[in-house]
Amino acid sequence: MTEVVAEPKIVGFLCNWCGYAGADLAGTSRLSYPPNIRIIRVMCSGRVEPAFILSAFENGADGVLVAGCHPGDCHYRSGNQYAEKRVEKTRKLLDLLGIGSERLRLEWISAAEGEKFASVIKDFTEKLRRMPSPAVTSSKKAKVSSVVENESIHDVLKRTKALYCQECGKCSSSCPITRVRPDASPRLAVEKALMGMEEEVLLDKGLWSCLTCYLCRQRCPLDIEYDELIRTCRAKAAAHGIVGTCSHEGILITLQRLMTQPKIKQNRLGWLPEEAKISQKGEILYFTGCLPYFDAVFDDIGVKSVEIAQCMVKILNQSGITPVVLKNERCCGHDLSFSGDLESFAELAKANIADIKKSGASRIVTACPECYRTFKLEYPEISKSFDFEVMHSSEFLAELINEKKIVFPEKFDKIVSYQDPCRLGRHMGVYEPPRQVMTSIPGIELVEMSRNREDALCCGVSAWQACGQHSKRIQVERLGEAKGTGADLLVTACPKCQIHLNCAMTEKTATKHVDKVQTNDLSVLVAKAMNLIPR
Repeated sequence: MTEVVAEPKIVGFLCNWCGYAGADLAGTSRLSYPPNIRIIRVMCSGRVEPAFILSAFENGADGVLVAGCHPGDCHYRSGNQYAEKRVEKTRKLLDLLGIGSERLRLEWISAAEGEKFASVIKDFTEKLRRMPSPAVTSSKKAKVSSVVENESIHDVLKRTKALYCQECGKCSSSCPITRVRPDASPRLAVEKALMGMEEEVLLDKGLWSCLTCYLCRQRCPLDIEYDELIRTCRAKAAAHGIVGTCSHEGILITLQRLMTQPKIKQNRLGWLPEEAKISQKGEILYFTGCLPYFDAVFDDIGVKSVEIAQCMVKILNQSGITPVVLKNERCCGHDLSFSGDLESFAELAKANIADIKKSGASRIVTACPECYRTFKLEYPEISKSFDFEVMHSSEFLAELINEKKIVFPEKFDKIVSYQDPCRLGRHMGVYEPPRQVMTSIPGIELVEMSRNREDALCCGVSAWQACGQHSKRIQVERLGEAKGTGADLLVTACPKCQIHLNCAMTEKTATKHVDKVQTNDLSVLVAKAMNLIPR
């Protein structure tokens, strides 16, 4: 019996004016080409976001074709130029994921080129046939946690202590979102839930604008766990197909879901400096997080996220440490957890836990406060045997400085201010180690913003949810505070804080009102002070 080989599945994003018209001409001209392409008609190839392409692969595509007008012929003047940039960015992401950039194709096809369209599909199909089976199989977009699905809203209120709310209003008066959007109030959300208005709670857009920054919980006299209430309600909303508006068209969330695929073999170690010394087994594991992906996604806002990882490895090597760096490390899953996809989060956690255990490490160091929080609080709930010592890079750097393993050869004259990340500060109580590291550098003068430590203003976005005008107002306000200190440099200890604040400085609608401030991650500052990289 002859084995039937499944044809490669191709998703085509075709420009309405040229690519789609060319496909239409191929059809009306009865030109023969494989019927395995599913066409999505778009107004312009420049509208095809990387998130759309990744979503096609997430849903089982073997290849993706983007077809637009020839350069110079775009109906929107420069749309196909945007298409080139976005496709190039997506290719980098596909290579990092191990899916492969060769599965994405960009073609210029005019309305009169029906034969070219048919030829492209034939050629692309043939090339896909010769490739190994893709590592991605079609997956559900939001996997529902049965625990959350079966828990009543009353049980959630009881578990998070919201049943005991006294309606004092301290939460809403503290909330940075409520200040710019009064209808998004923690107290109102609790009030609706207490009245049994579950549907209203799950449909409320304020559910997704919450930053889960912990400020309301910190000031609540009853320690109501607003962050956990929000997280659980988002999971319940996701169970009914209700999701928030993800920033960047959901590209980061899609990347995380793709990483749950067990056959994914990433190519994520290209950032390592040539002279770097790393190991596959050892006592200290450096968890890179999503820094290589951030570098590809945010290459247009002046942030070099991967520099954080490069500097950390250089510092560790200089201190006599050869860290373990996992070659197929997955995202920690924080954003999936806080956007309601608890099942996908659990899949990422289990994969990471298995790889960390194989490494033989006893200590995990990470520069990302979200990874830090997730490892410390949530991974032990997934696996009781996850008993590793977890340290934020600021804590580990402070330890190395105290042990005289980090030496600063000369003065580094800079006035700096510091952005307290909400996950590192209010969530985990780590305030002093970053400050200790900075003030240990000869010549550094630390000047605090008016709101710091427990009262620090969040960077305006959490879990890539609802990054809109309200977030921008918060970011602009925070940058104004930093500028007001007279500091030369705003030091961050969270890659996302740096991304969000830098994004505000490049936002076209906000740049007229934004104070420009130079930002550096703490590890980059230390590497500069050690003369490991140019100052």
